[in-house]
Amino acid sequence: MNRDFALGIDIGGSHLAIAIVDISHKNIVNDTKIHVDIDSQQDALTILTTMVNGIKACIQKFNKPIQGIGLSIPGPLDYDKGISKIFNCNKYDYLFGVDIKTYLYNHLNEYINAPSEIVFVNDANCFLLGEAWKNALNGSNVTGITLGTGIGSGFISEGTIVNDANNVPSNGEVYNLPFKGKRAEDWLGTNWFLETYKNTFGKEAENVKIIAEEAENSTEVKTIFEDFGTNLGNFLAPLLSDFKADHLIIGGNIARSYKLFQNNFEACFNRTLPTVLISEGTENSAILGAVQKLINNCSTQLRNRRTTNQFLMPINEEPKNDKEGYEVFPSFKINEGSIHQGFDSLAKDIANENAIVIDGYISVYWDDFMLQLTEALQKLGVNAIAYSTDAAIKDVSAIDKMIEPFLGGNDAVFGKVFTGELSDFFDEEKLNSIQKDENTLSILFGTGAALANWDAKVIYVDIPKNEVQYRSRSGNVINLGAEVVLPPKPQYKRMFFVDWIALNKHKAAILKDINYIVDGQYFDDISWSTGDTLRQGLNDMSKTVFRARPWFEAGVWGGHWMKNKFEGLSQDVVNYAWSFELIVPENGVVFSDNETRLEVSFDMLMFNDNKAILGDASETFGYDFPIRFDYLDTYDGANLSLQCHPTQEYIRENFGEKFTQDETYYILDAEDGAQVYLGFKDGVKPDDFHKALKESNEKAEVMDAEKYIQKHDAKKHDLFLIPNGTIHCSGRDNLVLEISSTPYIYTFKMYDWMRLDLDGNPRPLNIERGMEVVNFDCIGDSVKDEYISKESIIDSGSDFKTIRLSTHPKHFYEIFRFEFDNEMQIQTNNQCHILNLVEGDKIKVITGDRSMIIYYAETFVIPANAKSYTMINLGDTEAKVIQSNVKPEFCDTRF
Repeated sequence: MNRDFALGIDIGGSHLAIAIVDISHKNIVNDTKIHVDIDSQQDALTILTTMVNGIKACIQKFNKPIQGIGLSIPGPLDYDKGISKIFNCNKYDYLFGVDIKTYLYNHLNEYINAPSEIVFVNDANCFLLGEAWKNALNGSNVTGITLGTGIGSGFISEGTIVNDANNVPSNGEVYNLPFKGKRAEDWLGTNWFLETYKNTFGKEAENVKIIAEEAENSTEVKTIFEDFGTNLGNFLAPLLSDFKADHLIIGGNIARSYKLFQNNFEACFNRTLPTVLISEGTENSAILGAVQKLINNCSTQLRNRRTTNQFLMPINEEPKNDKEGYEVFPSFKINEGSIHQGFDSLAKDIANENAIVIDGYISVYWDDFMLQLTEALQKLGVNAIAYSTDAAIKDVSAIDKMIEPFLGGNDAVFGKVFTGELSDFFDEEKLNSIQKDENTLSILFGTGAALANWDAKVIYVDIPKNEVQYRSRSGNVINLGAEVVLPPKPQYKRMFFVDWIALNKHKAAILKDINYIVDGQYFDDISWSTGDTLRQGLNDMSKTVFRARPWFEAGVWGGHWMKNKFEGLSQDVVNYAWSFELIVPENGVVFSDNETRLEVSFDMLMFNDNKAILGDASETFGYDFPIRFDYLDTYDGANLSLQCHPTQEYIRENFGEKFTQDETYYILDAEDGAQVYLGFKDGVKPDDFHKALKESNEKAEVMDAEKYIQKHDAKKHDLFLIPNGTIHCSGRDNLVLEISSTPYIYTFKMYDWMRLDLDGNPRPLNIERGMEVVNFDCIGDSVKDEYISKESIIDSGSDFKTIRLSTHPKHFYEIFRFEFDNEMQIQTNNQCHILNLVEGDKIKVITGDRSMIIYYAETFVIPANAKSYTMINLGDTEAKVIQSNVKPEFCDTRF
């Protein structure tokens, strides 16, 4: 890359100033500066074409390579992304929402290598950066103002723009600060001069320059400038004092008349006046500042887009050959339609449209996605303007106020389920103001794009929840309506209680209208299909056997059973604590066609036809899948935290959930001596237990848990019952298959064996919450009688038997185990069955005209609409399959 020269452009209201900057000498190269007239009232395509042509003309005139392009442009703008937020400003309004960066790159990529070589800077900041760079003020606190139509501003400390600090206004902007009963801009801009002149002399002046010329010879006219100087000084003095400014740089057209208001201005400071520098050319400084910002940006490292040791699911399936055993990436082959791969094929399918809407889930990397799609369109000769919904998001303060009741205050883990809609995050007027350009392909993209109700086809980009979290951990995901990236744990809390709720409602509402579905988990590739193919695939899946796509996480107590048994898992992890076998809020389902995979969220199945999935339970649970299966692996690991889960009333009142977290532990495998902690010992008093927990936490001392909690031997196929409020935890050397109701984060950890998490931080305890709900009736002999499942054979034959495993009255689901040498046929009885092969090598499951091979420890689903299924044992030993469904008597319950 050539490091010697770069292009800077200052975008004004009536013209563009474009020049080549010599980086090493910090000046504009002679004879390269050009001016291009521009009509800021024109349509977006005309404005963008004028920009592109002007930049090309300057580069071609210079005829040497450049490092990149820096643009000085008035706001509001998303300067990082290059998306215009200019709205009702009487200039460049037609750029509202436009992704300027992507458009410029697509039309200038013969001169630059990547979109990162185009940067945008607020014009006032640009002016300030240029002046500070030129005057070598990088070690100072510098404030810059531009005086023209309004008052622009910027603040620099040690060479860095300061937008967010206690001693500067929000975003470094002063124009809208209150001053003398109005906004500062009402007193400190061109309009004030023109109105004051007219009110004083009864005639109009064309501009401030004419008034200044009169003031040279008229004391009365000069008074206007003196009053202006007093206003400016009184307004700026406290701001500059708070910032401890060493230098004040004044630019803009009005700055040329500084001598006319200098005395009045400086008199306001009482010997606290910073060194004042009057810019000789605001335009040139802005060009220099834009290039200086470009230089700084180019020195930053490329972002890490995904933080995890887990493998990204390959977009293409590999031939299985003779591979057998647990499948980490299960898929469902579609019968109708096709799954396509690549941006080129998608571009070809939409090339003849005049408008497209691209909606999507949180964590889509929209800049990468839109760049690759518009590049693919351009290869087909299709010019496109992309508009971002980000421009129409409500002000962050309004959003923060709206969601504050759902974030749980200082609670590190819990909030309350958001009751609003995705539309609540948008300014309806702004969203509706984004109108397609009839002269080119217009693309409205971003989360919530379908809310704009364009008459256009809708593309939806989905991201699996595990990948959402891996991207979050890399620091590249912003919550809905937020301006800053939160650390992963608070970000997850906000996503769980707010973002995912709003986005899932939106996804459910538009599923029937989606024309294309895109799997957006890949960075330089996509898989996609039509909406009709998606919906048909969901319909097919809703009446036959399938597996959800599991995913896996390490944990402080994690073990090595899954790591050693499941081929295809990354070995570059300390352990595996969890497998999200079937935790529907965070699982996906994968479709395949010609070895190409496409993943969508499991909840699309529910949104498409929840009755086909849940049958009789659909009226009770709606779109909420009721049961989860997941693994807790403590083999060669450690005990889980001592914990309990909230009661039905508590979870509804405090967290807004419909139903609570009732659990069971099914022991799929265990070492000799493995145990489960469950229930209180005889004689334990609540106050004594509470005191012991608090003292342990406050003094950082080990608590003798076995003094209070019973321990029970755990062996294969045991089932421990853990209704809400039950004190419990798995000990080490178990592989627990949790068969539970779906809520999964509502764990009140009461004691955690004095250990830190994998990042070296204390794990948050919820002693007080736990004490509010823990059930002290689960004590003594009642534990073995009521909380350890009893088995009973309810059907049998020469080579099979069906066993009922008793559950607690609080559990709304029931559990059975099918044991067979050859085969069994089972009726769903209009219930969704969730199953796992807990013993045996493999079975074939047949539903209608479809079949699926299930291997040991795999979880699978039989929707209610399948009616019946046959399981055929393909192994040499007896097969055992655990199965759960909603209790028929519970299907009349309404939450």
